[in-house]
Amino acid sequence: MRRRLTHRFVVALSGVMLALGLGSAQAAPWPQPEGGGQVIIGGGFTRLNVQGFDNLGRPAGRGTLDQLFLQPYWEHGLTNRWTVGFSPRLQASWMDQGAIRGTGYGITEAQFFARYALWRGEGQVFSVQGGLFTPGISSTSNPRVGERFVSTELRAGYGIGGQIGGINTFASLEAAYRLRFGSNSDEVRLDATLGARPFQNWMVFVQSLNTIGMRNGRAGGTDFDVFKLGATVAYEITPRHSVMLSYVRDLAGRRVALGDTVMLGWQYNY
Repeated sequence: MRRRLTHRFVVALSGVMLALGLGSAQAAPWPQPEGGGQVIIGGGFTRLNVQGFDNLGRPAGRGTLDQLFLQPYWEHGLTNRWTVGFSPRLQASWMDQGAIRGTGYGITEAQFFARYALWRGEGQVFSVQGGLFTPGISSTSNPRVGERFVSTELRAGYGIGGQIGGINTFASLEAAYRLRFGSNSDEVRLDATLGARPFQNWMVFVQSLNTIGMRNGRAGGTDFDVFKLGATVAYEITPRHSVMLSYVRDLAGRRVALGDTVMLGWQYNY
């Protein structure tokens, strides 16, 4: 029974991490059970301090860029090893750089992915995931909300879950290479997560999400680094329904605006 409860905990908590992945849907190593899955509706608000570059890394004046976003997420277990999913991101942005102001809205991009658990041990898993990111739709080019080009991603992740001092805990490490077509630079992504269930129905975790541009883009494309730290608290209302609150801080970056994000989410497990 303890092993089943621990597995259920890490799958549920990693689901919180998936939709509230600090800006974009993040993978998690654990597969969904065959025939089961989850739906997550997450949304929030970001304020970026534009200091020298706009949201695409182009030279700009000082100011702010506010973003309001909604990110549905769905994943489903085809088998005990195969999990597939889909997640679009809808966003509205307001830019204020003094003499330059603009408003844009649309679909940033949509992700389709398939994850396969290569190895599973006692509370552990090692998985690989392939993802396809579609271009987005943007109402304007300044600020541009929609991604202009297709991209693909290959991700590997290791997760471990168990009990420490009678408390359910888990940790995961993930690495990904995102191949971006068009003029955008490719990216390496390195993510780490620590989570725990300190009290009945309460879950907490912290994340470090890091994106490193490969500096192989062309003129007009994105090429940036950004390093984020976030914390999430989730409450399990029932075994199927949870709510969550996240705060994210952009710690440092290159050719990118830095800021803060607050997110709310609802999760349904089936």
